[in-house]
Amino acid sequence: MAIFDKPDKQADHASNVTTIAAGTNIVGKIDIECSLHIDGELEGEVNSKSIVKVGKSGLLKSNLKAEKLIVTGRFVGTADCDQIELVSGGEAEGKLISAGLVIDAGSSFQGESIRRKQGESRKVVDFNTDAPLRDGNEIKKDVKESPEISQPAGRPR
Repeated sequence: MAIFDKPDKQADHASNVTTIAAGTNIVGKIDIECSLHIDGELEGEVNSKSIVKVGKSGLLKSNLKAEKLIVTGRFVGTADCDQIELVSGGEAEGKLISAGLVIDAGSSFQGESIRRKQGESRKVVDFNTDAPLRDGNEIKKDVKESPEISQPAGRPR
């Protein structure tokens, strides 16, 4: 029996994808090392060491920490990722924290975008608190001010 003679191998997480199919609704917390593709609905906390992609029919309502978020469907919540990409047709609402944000033509974003330096830890935001990083125009202590977010757009310095 050759199938039983093979040594146990650990799956390569970079090549694996977990898919939440259309018509599937999940509520809860997901800690995942491989990529996650959402065509159904997922509500809850997601911690990923890889890519999270929200497909055209997908809805993700989440406090998300991931290497990369790609949205072709709908995202609502707070995303703290190295890279975030809103592809044409994709929608995002909430707070996006990243070193790189791409918003393609035909996509939409409503909310707050916070830029952080490349390589800076994704552990910038404590998702267990509702405390904003800003209090009016003042940045709260313990949060470093950067020139990119020091003044809201459209206001004179």
